[in-house]
Parts: sequence; C-alpha cells; structure tokens
Amino acid sequence: MTALAGTTFFDTQAERWVGLYDSRPAFRQRLDLFTQSLRRCVPAPGPVLDFGCGPGVLSFAIASSGYQVTGMDGAPNMIEMARRESVRRGIANASFDVMDANAFALPKASFAGVVCSSVIEYVPDDARLLTDLVSVVRPGGHLLISVPHSASLFGFAEDCLARVRRYRNITGRRHLAFSLRRYSRTGFAQSLEAAGVRPVAFHYYEAPIPGQVGLTLSRFAPIGVMLLVVGQKVA
Repeated sequence: MTALAGTTFFDTQAERWVGLYDSRPAFRQRLDLFTQSLRRCVPAPGPVLDFGCGPGVLSFAIASSGYQVTGMDGAPNMIEMARRESVRRGIANASFDVMDANAFALPKASFAGVVCSSVIEYVPDDARLLTDLVSVVRPGGHLLISVPHSASLFGFAEDCLARVRRYRNITGRRHLAFSLRRYSRTGFAQSLEAAGVRPVAFHYYEAPIPGQVGLTLSRFAPIGVMLLVVGQKVA
C-alpha cells in the first residue's frame, strides 16, 4: 500500500471524522485526554504544532485553551475544511497548511509543544518522522504522541479481523488497510529516548465497549487500543 494511496483515502474522510468527535464518547475522550495533558506540561500560548491535524478538531480544542496553534496535514481536503471552519468560528490563533510527512520542513526548535494523534503508524518511515517532530520541539518542551498499542487484546483482535478484506471494507474500518504497525510501550519509549525525548506519562484509551464502562476500561493497558505518550525534550 503506497503512502500516496493512504493520503488519497484520508483526504476523503474529513466530514466523517468531524462527525465521530460529535457522536462517539471515545473520540471525545481522546480530545479531552490530549487537551488536558497539554495543559499540564505546556503553558499557553505555546506555540503548539498539531501534526496530522486532519479537519482541525483537536487544533480548535487546543486553540480554545489559549494556545497559538499551527495545524499541518498531508491531505489537502482536510486542511481546506479546517481553514473554512476556522473562519466560520472566528478563530484567530490557529492556522493550517498542507505538509506531507515525507516533506517535513519546519524551523528547528520552533514549538513549545508538538501534538501528533494517530499519525506515525500510517507513515512508512516512522523513525524519520519521529526525528523530525522532535527536532521542532524546543529544549525542555513537550511531545504528545499517540500510537496503536500492541499489548491491547482488542488491538490484537482488530489486527486479525483486518486481514479479512470484507471487514476492512466496512465504513469505519477502511483505515486499517493503511495502518502499518502497532507499538509496545517499552519499545516506543526507547525510540523516544533515542530521539532525545524523555517519556514522563503514559495513557491508554479507546476500546470497542459502549458507554462509560468502555471509557473506564480503556484506561487499562490490556484493554486500551491506543497509547498516548507525553515526553519532554532533553535540554
């Protein structure tokens, strides 16, 4: 599966993804988890980079907390939708531009915080992207990055189902055809440390269990499909 094919697919998903944040408690949990974690470690106004920002839902939540946000994504339709919504809401402290992971070009040490939600698992050269993201964090600044969690029982089940083409073709599951890997907590922490980031917090989230029960259980390592790591760049 080519990187271009993945970008083309995600370029068609802007409207659906916005709807997910409105309709699914797990997506609202994700939003709260990122914004609360950011407030704990990066003082407003930042600045903050949201790399892989999609249609800007997380960027807007961060901006509403007083941060100066730069949203970047490789899907032009996603960026166009984020720009339109920014104008509609009158948000002056968030800007958006197209940038592909394979053509990363931002000034070094230019952000107090970098947020990257569910992106690097779709990128062929994830180690390079991780290095690029760390390079734009100021010394002492923070990187908040989430990845699929390899120790999740539900994640394992999803990987098994993803081998079945009929399952991958279900709306809401088509992204699985483009996801390249899952990450262990220990292995990913070691990758961050090698890139110059010291992990300071780990959070598990999202599980295919409805209601508050699902939100609560997703915080445990064997359940949560996703892993958020908060790391501080070594000065």
